[in-house]
Amino acid sequence: MTRATLAMVLSPVVTGPLVPTWDGALWVGEVDRADVHASSHRDVIALQGSAGYGRARLLVRDHGEPLGFVEAEITERRRIGGTIDVRALQRAIRPMPAPERRPAAGLVLPSVTVVLCTDGAAGTTMRSVLANGHADFDVVVVSHGADDGGVATVDISGRRVTTIPAPEGGLAAARNAGLLVAIGDVVAFVDEGAVVDGDWIAAIARAFATDPDVACVTGLVPSAELRTPAQRWHDDRTPGGRTVRRRVFRLDDPVDDLPLHPFAASAYGTGANLAVHRATALRIGGFDTAFGPGTRVGGGDDLDLFTRLLFAGSAIAVEPAAIAWQRSADDVASLRAAAAAHGHGLGAWMTKNALDRDTLTASVDAAPEAISAFARLGLEQGDDAADAAPANGHGTGAARDADTVDAVDAEFAATKRRLRRVERRSVLTAPVLALRERMGGAGTIDRTAHGRHELQRGLDTAGPARPIPGGAMGPAARLGAAAIVVLTLVVAAVGSVVELPTLRASAVAVFLFALLGVAPMLLVRPMSLARFAVLAVTGSLVGTIGIGYTMATFHIWAPTVPFVGVVVLTAAALAVSVPRDVGELRRAGLVRRETARPRWSTTATVTALSLGGLVVVVVAALTHMGDPVPAGLFGSLGPGLVVGLVLVVAAAVIALVRGRALAVPVVVLGGVVQLAQAITYGVPTVTAAARHIGVVEYIRQFGGTNPSADIFQTWSGLFAGAAWVADVGGIVNTILIAAWVPVLLAFSTTIAVGVLAAHWLPGARRPWIAALLTAMTGSLNTTYFSPQSTGILMSIVILVLATGPLRDAAVTTADGSVAAKPRARRVGLSRIVAITLIGIVLAVTHQISPYLTVAALVTLIVFRMLRPWWLPAVVLVPAVVFAALNGDILGRFLSLAAVGRVLDNVQPPAHDMTVLPKPLVTRLAFDIPAAALVVLGLIAVVTVLMRRDRTHWALLATAASPISLLVATNYGQEGVFRVVLFATPWIAILAAALPMPAGRFAPVGAVLQRGMRPSAVRFAVAGAAVAALVAIGAFGQTSLDWNRVMTRSQSAATQYYDRTAPAGSVMLLTGSANAVPSNTGARYFDVGYLSREALGPYPDPTGGYDAEADLSNVTRELVVNWSSTGYYALVAEPFGAYDERYGYQSDADYQELAAAMASSPYWKRVWSSGTTAMYELTTEGLRHATD
Repeated sequence: MTRATLAMVLSPVVTGPLVPTWDGALWVGEVDRADVHASSHRDVIALQGSAGYGRARLLVRDHGEPLGFVEAEITERRRIGGTIDVRALQRAIRPMPAPERRPAAGLVLPSVTVVLCTDGAAGTTMRSVLANGHADFDVVVVSHGADDGGVATVDISGRRVTTIPAPEGGLAAARNAGLLVAIGDVVAFVDEGAVVDGDWIAAIARAFATDPDVACVTGLVPSAELRTPAQRWHDDRTPGGRTVRRRVFRLDDPVDDLPLHPFAASAYGTGANLAVHRATALRIGGFDTAFGPGTRVGGGDDLDLFTRLLFAGSAIAVEPAAIAWQRSADDVASLRAAAAAHGHGLGAWMTKNALDRDTLTASVDAAPEAISAFARLGLEQGDDAADAAPANGHGTGAARDADTVDAVDAEFAATKRRLRRVERRSVLTAPVLALRERMGGAGTIDRTAHGRHELQRGLDTAGPARPIPGGAMGPAARLGAAAIVVLTLVVAAVGSVVELPTLRASAVAVFLFALLGVAPMLLVRPMSLARFAVLAVTGSLVGTIGIGYTMATFHIWAPTVPFVGVVVLTAAALAVSVPRDVGELRRAGLVRRETARPRWSTTATVTALSLGGLVVVVVAALTHMGDPVPAGLFGSLGPGLVVGLVLVVAAAVIALVRGRALAVPVVVLGGVVQLAQAITYGVPTVTAAARHIGVVEYIRQFGGTNPSADIFQTWSGLFAGAAWVADVGGIVNTILIAAWVPVLLAFSTTIAVGVLAAHWLPGARRPWIAALLTAMTGSLNTTYFSPQSTGILMSIVILVLATGPLRDAAVTTADGSVAAKPRARRVGLSRIVAITLIGIVLAVTHQISPYLTVAALVTLIVFRMLRPWWLPAVVLVPAVVFAALNGDILGRFLSLAAVGRVLDNVQPPAHDMTVLPKPLVTRLAFDIPAAALVVLGLIAVVTVLMRRDRTHWALLATAASPISLLVATNYGQEGVFRVVLFATPWIAILAAALPMPAGRFAPVGAVLQRGMRPSAVRFAVAGAAVAALVAIGAFGQTSLDWNRVMTRSQSAATQYYDRTAPAGSVMLLTGSANAVPSNTGARYFDVGYLSREALGPYPDPTGGYDAEADLSNVTRELVVNWSSTGYYALVAEPFGAYDERYGYQSDADYQELAAAMASSPYWKRVWSSGTTAMYELTTEGLRHATD
């Protein structure tokens, strides 16, 4: 046998007098790869102090950088002692990759304060810390043995060492004390008894200097001794002891190998080797003293800190080069306490995450994985972070022989089973212990007045915090939202007490339609104001419709009971959220800010102009309330409307050019016209909306719906919700709800499109350009009190929840290189739950919107823009089930024979009974917005052809997905209308994504860039574009108000008819049915309406018009062809306006007909107001008709 040559002698990490008595013991040391490769494969390496060990674990380095761990058999040699073969070691090291080296040149390393919390046994740790070579660091010792008198500072080996007494409480309180007195930019913590590497501080400092958003760095915590089974158990429970992969974790970063992220805390490291950026840690309040050793909970302080830092927007870096060797307890008796502390810390941390608003939705998302992880608790060594090391080439090592199980192994296996049970029980009992700590005053530093004073002192010396992403609502904004809810409820209460019905009705309606969802949104993680607003409004609609529909469907109409319930729940939610926001606001106030003279910013200018324009329009509307005039809303409001719109347009132009606060004027423009119409007219701007009021009144009168009666009673979600609001608010005239709900929908839909567009469009301008394009081109009064207007908002919000910005996933190409490929983010469970709730309400509100939403979702899935693949089912299943339950009603409108007959299903609009040409204003009111939409579509196509990527092809296909409605149904003209309605947001998003010409058209792009360089040119172009869009939108929305908007007297007349006419009566509408608010009462099943068209063609205008002859003919046709218990007729100005605008007859002829009826012996006036009169057929008229 060839004599082995000694290559080197390795020393153990720690030494001690005790020898192992267990066959599974591992000798622990470290070796440099260069030394191993420099040795001959015949050589051996001697291990000092290896007597009694059968195997060795070595940390392999490469010039100081850790590569991984290997395990090798120890061979006893007579003269050398314990050795390992170089050949075996080389074979184990060879697969290890080269380390990720970081360039140190040019990095400005931060100063570091090392905080050592000790009970008096930290000598070894202190010596290893002071041996570090980092240039700028000091040490703070927080000792239970220190005098209570104050701070003692000494100089040791040229380093400043400060000793302070440990405060009452556990380790977290001691660390907070060290954090407050530290002077370094970075504060590093290491457990008592650890031995840190000579480059430990420098490695931590480099990690902070490399990534500017890193606020926490954790290092490697390998076991320094594995002599007993107890130490091996601790080693198995410490994943950070073997993770040598350098990583940076951020909240929104994809981490495919960690399904529990951002709760995969064990992968982020351990508190035994932890460093934080001092200012950033202080701004979140430091450590939570309800956790950690020394408390009833006993652990979890590091888990909680990791989570709070991540959700505050900071990053956590795992730096394997920052090594702190840990010597764990070696006795079995300590394991039960360790297992209980681990379980208690885990359970308390999970409980806090489930109840904390920052982590609530993420906890719901992680619930399936968390349940699985709890089931596996203690069953495997470490967790994913530990198991990932071999897979990534960070060390393998052979497992110890399973056949060498002796009595010690068998006994310890039973001990581990008992420890697993202890851990699981501890997880379940942890919430009680955490509650006791909270009741005892535990929390972050600022939980008390003294703590806030100390925190302010610490912040004054801490410097700036690490940069974090902005855009979310701050505590002041959230408190403002809560104040609005409280004020609204107070106003409602005052209105009830002092008997001001208008005040009460307004406040209740605002609360239930718009603010009911605010309190729940305050219980989740802060988000942008736009997202918060649209989700709060949608939540309010979902809650109101859901409650109203449930009561109406099951005929348990008790409006006050659920209202009291939602008020109590709202109060409870505010009681939870408001103190948290007050605390955050108070903590933010502790940060000393440089006093600078405030500047009037672009954002302030844009906001002031936008709100000023809105106020001008509102004042003009309040001072010009009345019926529509032939010139539309502009004729009613005069210069006030023009001036107000000009101010908002100016704000939009400034925002567009400057790139600031474009959302404000866009949102104002999205709903200002509807707001002015609601104030001025006080009635719906679309007569069809008034017809839905009858369903609302029916529900109010009879306490439920009759689904077999008609489709509105079946899909009655919106109407049931409105009935609940009307009854709770004491609203007598429900037509007011139909007038004001569209205002809320208009503003909300504009915001929703902007939020959706932000998922696909970069920057702060393009998403709101898309919202502006949608609002201005969809201008044909498509937003009114109707299921479809509510459905489009809910559909967009479902898409907002289902989609998000694509993330870059690393993929390996065919040539072996790694490239970034866009990949859709997986929709979390919390969003799926929200989508399901909205989908259920949508299914009972509108019969079409769910399917168009599903079409969009399926299209996005086909283009791999959305995950999981089954997500459309949560919207489709409720819709299909509800449709199947009401198939007899739906069958009256749909036919399977229409499927696939696209040309037959697309029926163009026609007016077969017109006798006059339509005036120019009517044609322009439709043609101009239609032309604008066509131009928008062409721009969208150009965008796709220029970009030619999967994202934009998917958006184009999604815009075309509503065409499926025409393939499957015979909705005709209404089908085309709905296709355009649902396609417009996607077309607008594509149009807003138009890039600057490049490639073959680069010269054109260069010319455009040069031409747009002067500010004056940019302002002129932006002004012309915005003004044109607003003109198109305003013209389309208001030009036909004279004929399209009912009058207040019309509404009153139909309601009077509904109340007084005997069952079986019929009312003759002396013009087109499209110009009358029929079915506005609860008795719309008992009394009917008959339009002029049903009695034959309009008189031919050639040769003159004889009003008396026309009236005589109409009367005869009515009585002869329609059997009724009573005959009534309605005369109103909008009839003449509508007939003239659509070519039925001139307004002058209609006025002659109205005069003839007023003087006719055949009809008797029974009610009149303003320009509206209601007549009843006289006995003479009946004889005339039957002669």
